[in-house]
Amino acid sequence: MNRRSFLTAGALTSLTGNSSLAQSSTWRAAAPVPFSTQEIYPAAHNGRLFLAGGIAAKLGVPYFTNRCVSYDPTTDSWKDEPSLPEALHHVALVSTVKDLFAIGGFNGGYTHVWRMRDRVYQLTTEGWQEVTALSKPHAEGVATFGPNGLIHVVTGQSPRGEANTERSDHREIHEHLCFDPGDGQWRQLAPILTARNSATGGWLDGQLVVAGGRTAAGNLTATEIYDAKSDSWHSAAPLPLPQAGTAGAVARGRLHVFGGEIFTPTAGVFAETWQYSLDQDRWQALPELPTPRHGLGAVTLGDRIHAVGGATEPGGRSTSDRHEVLSL
Repeated sequence: MNRRSFLTAGALTSLTGNSSLAQSSTWRAAAPVPFSTQEIYPAAHNGRLFLAGGIAAKLGVPYFTNRCVSYDPTTDSWKDEPSLPEALHHVALVSTVKDLFAIGGFNGGYTHVWRMRDRVYQLTTEGWQEVTALSKPHAEGVATFGPNGLIHVVTGQSPRGEANTERSDHREIHEHLCFDPGDGQWRQLAPILTARNSATGGWLDGQLVVAGGRTAAGNLTATEIYDAKSDSWHSAAPLPLPQAGTAGAVARGRLHVFGGEIFTPTAGVFAETWQYSLDQDRWQALPELPTPRHGLGAVTLGDRIHAVGGATEPGGRSTSDRHEVLSL
C-alpha cells in the first residue's frame, strides 16, 4: 500500500465530505514569490501579505535569508520591505492590525543551522527593531493574534538544556504564552494538552484551534481547542490525516489547513486541503493544492487564501516560489 492509500484509508472512516463546497472552491496561480523559500510563517498586515526569512534557494542551493517582501492582491505584485536584522527560518510573523511582529525562529547559519532565538522584532518606520524577548528560545509553534488583543504563542520547540545548535538539542513543549503589546509583558496561560511542533492553528469564535504537527515519534492528527474565556483546552475531531509542516488560515469563520510532509511509513508531501467547522466539530475536504508542498505559508486576504512558498519534497530540497490562491 502506498503512502496516499495508507493514509486515505484511515481518513475515510472519520471524514464527512461536502461535495457542493468542494466544487465551488477553486485554485488559481498568482504572481510567484520573488525568491524561492520554505519554512515560513507569513501574515496579513494592512491589506498585504508579508513574508520574511526562511530557507531560501538559488539554482537549487539552499541558504538562509533575512529578506522580507509583501504582496498586494489588487495589483498581483510583490515589493521588497525592510530586511530582518538577521537571517531567520521558521520565524513567525504576527499582525495586531496596528503592528507587525516577527517572533522566534532559528538563526540559520552554516555553523548554527538550528540555533533557536528568543527575540521579538517589530516593523517600524525605521525597519525591524527588537522590542522584547521570549522567556526562552522558541520556534515551530503556533503564533496568532487573539480576539482578546494578545499575541498567543503555543507549543512548538525550545532547548532542552544549555545546548542550542543542533536539531537534537530541542524538545516539544506544552507551554502557552501570551504577549500584551500594550504593556510589553509576557504571561503564562493554560498549557496545550499535546506538545508538538510544525502544527497550525487559528481563532474561531473566540477559541484557538490547533491541529496536526509532529513529535519525534511521527506525525499527529490531534486537534485541540483553547477557550480564552475559561483558559482551558479540550480535544476535538482529529485532523483526517497525520500532517505536519502545514500552513493554516482562517476564512469565512473556518480554519483551513494545507499541505505538509510525512517521513514514515513513506516520505512525501501532501496536497490535501482541509476545512474545520467549529460548530459542527467536523473536518471536510476541499480541492487539493495544485502543487503539493510543505513548509509553506497561508494568509487570508479578503475572501481568498494565498498559499505561498514551501518545498515540493520532504526536508530541505526542492524549495519553491509557488503562489496559489484558493477562492471559497
